[in-house]
Amino acid sequence: MIFASPAFLVFLPLVLVAYHRLPGKGHKYRYLLGASWLLYAWMSPQYLWVILLCTVIDYFAALRIEAAPDDRGRRRWLMLSIAANLGLLFAFKYTAFAYDNAVGLAQLFGLPAADRTWDILLPLGISFHTFQGISYTVDVYRRQIAAVRSFRDYALFVAFFPQLAAGPIVRAAEFLPQMATPPAVSAKQVADGLHLFLGGLFKKLFLADTLDALFVSPVFADPGAFDPAAHRWACVAWAAQIYCDFSGYSDMAMGCAKWFGFELPANFDRPYLATSITDFWRRWHLSLSTWLRDYVYFPLGGSKRGPVRTYANLMAVFVMCGLWHGATWAWLAYGVYNGVLMSLHRAWDRSVTGRPLAEAVRSSWAWRFLAWAGTFWLVTAGLILIRMPSWDAGGVLFRSLLGLDLLAGWSAAVPVWVPLIVAAVAVGHVLGGRWALPAPVRAAAYVGMVVLLVTLTPGVGKTFIYLAF
Repeated sequence: MIFASPAFLVFLPLVLVAYHRLPGKGHKYRYLLGASWLLYAWMSPQYLWVILLCTVIDYFAALRIEAAPDDRGRRRWLMLSIAANLGLLFAFKYTAFAYDNAVGLAQLFGLPAADRTWDILLPLGISFHTFQGISYTVDVYRRQIAAVRSFRDYALFVAFFPQLAAGPIVRAAEFLPQMATPPAVSAKQVADGLHLFLGGLFKKLFLADTLDALFVSPVFADPGAFDPAAHRWACVAWAAQIYCDFSGYSDMAMGCAKWFGFELPANFDRPYLATSITDFWRRWHLSLSTWLRDYVYFPLGGSKRGPVRTYANLMAVFVMCGLWHGATWAWLAYGVYNGVLMSLHRAWDRSVTGRPLAEAVRSSWAWRFLAWAGTFWLVTAGLILIRMPSWDAGGVLFRSLLGLDLLAGWSAAVPVWVPLIVAAVAVGHVLGGRWALPAPVRAAAYVGMVVLLVTLTPGVGKTFIYLAF
C-alpha cells in the first residue's frame, strides 16, 4: 500500500536525502526518474512495460505533431497517441467486462458461451497516467505547449512517484515549467508538506479505515442485519470514508511533491459544502473534472450547439466519468445518475436565473441550507451505487436513506464513535486547512495525530480506494 506502508516510509526519506545531495538538474532528475520507475516496478512488476510504452509513444508523437508540415500529419500522430493510451486502458480495464456481458447476452439467447475463468490484473495508476499522456499530446496539438525535447523530463512528468498511483491528474503545463531548474525547497514547503502528509495519513488510517473496518463494511455487506437508522449512518459514514481516503492520498501526494520542490494541483475544495450537484463536481476530484471538461465536454461542443446537444454532451461526459472509475454496471449507473442530475440542475438553473423573486429566494440563508442538505443527500445516495454488494442490497440502503422515519436517528447497532468520527470529518471539512495555528499548537496536533495512528487505528492494511482505478 503506497504512502501508508512501512516500506514506503523507508523508501521516501532515502530518496529525499539522495535527491537533495546530488548536484545539478541532470543527476537529480535521472535519479528521481529511476526511483519512480523502481516504485512502479515494486508495486506492479509485470506491468512496468506499460508505463514505459505509453511514455515512449507520447514523447515521440508530440515531437512528430510539432514537426508535421500539415494538419493531416498532426492529426495522424495525435490519433496514434490517443489510440495507444485508450487502447491499453480498454484492454486492461474493460476486456473482462465486455467478455462477461457478451457471454451473458449469448446465454440469454441460448447460444453456447463459456463463463470467464480468467482475470486481468490492472496496471498501477493506468487510468491516471494515460489521461496525462493524452492531455500532453492534445495540448501540443493545440499549440498550447511546446513538445518536450528531453525524454528524461517527459518521463519524469509521467512517472513522478508522489502522484503516479492515484493522481491528481497533472498536466504538462502545470509540471514541466517547474522542471526548468531543480526547484529549491523552501522552509515553508517543508512545513506545508509535513502538514499535508501527516494530515493525509491521519485521514486515511484513522478516519477512513476505522469507519470502514468497524462499521461501513459490515453494514454494506449485510444490510438485512441492521435497521434503517444504521443504514443511514453507514451511508453518511461511507461518504466520509471515501472523501478521507481519496483526499488523504491527494494531500500526501502534494506533501511529498513539496519536499522535492514541486507543486501539484489541489484535487478537492471542500466538496460536501456544495449547494448544487454542479457545484459538487466543481469541488470533487478537480483534476478529473477539469480534464473531462477540457478534453471531452468542450471538444464535443460544450454548451454552444443548443440545449439538446448540451445535455447529450453532459451525459456523455458523466458516462465516461463513471466508466473511468470502474468497468461495472454500478459505475455506469453512477455516471448516468450524475449526468441526469447535472442536466436537470442546468435546466432548472437557466429557468430561474435572472428572475428577481427566484434570485431573492436563492440568496437567502434558508434556501442555501436547503440546497446544501439536498445536494449532500443526492451525493450520498449516488455513492450507494458504487459500494453496494448487490442491487437488492443497494435498494434496501436507498429506501432507508429515503425513509420518512427520520426521527429514528439512532440505533443500538451504531457505535457511539461513528457520529463522533463523522463530526470530526465535518469540522475538518468546514475548516478545510484554511486556518492558521501557532507553531506549538500545530506541533502538538501532529504529535496527537501520530499517537492516535499508533494506538487506535484498526490495524487493517487496506489499500487506497483510488489505487484500484
